[in-house]
Amino acid sequence: MQKITIKKILQKKNNTPITCLTAYSKNTAKIADKYCDIILVGDSLGMVLYGFKSTKKVTIDTMILHAKSVKQGVKKSLVVVDMPFKTYSNKIIAYKNAKKIIRSTKCDAVKLEGGRSIVKTIKYLVKKGIPVMGHIGLLP
Repeated sequence: MQKITIKKILQKKNNTPITCLTAYSKNTAKIADKYCDIILVGDSLGMVLYGFKSTKKVTIDTMILHAKSVKQGVKKSLVVVDMPFKTYSNKIIAYKNAKKIIRSTKCDAVKLEGGRSIVKTIKYLVKKGIPVMGHIGLLP
């Protein structure tokens, strides 16, 4: 089974559908890995697993814990980890936290939400070598 890379995802753009599912644990990730190009460790775990009313109480340490578990179940999919609320409020904080997530989890990229308001932060992260996945669509 060949590992999916960011380059392979980009090659699929506009040609082949990209499959992405969310996982919060090793066992779920192991199943999803058979069918997905990307596995997202989503901050939605706050509501799904912990019963929070929103994602705002999810911490970076909680995301790291779940991302480490997910990584244990993945052999081929690209693993992307949500950066929680207020962990990328400016480009310096975003870089420090993104670096911590990637180093701690060995994930392939981080995901941020926010659209145009975070473009400068995304550009800074990419310039610093942090792979970033954007979020287009509904916000929680």
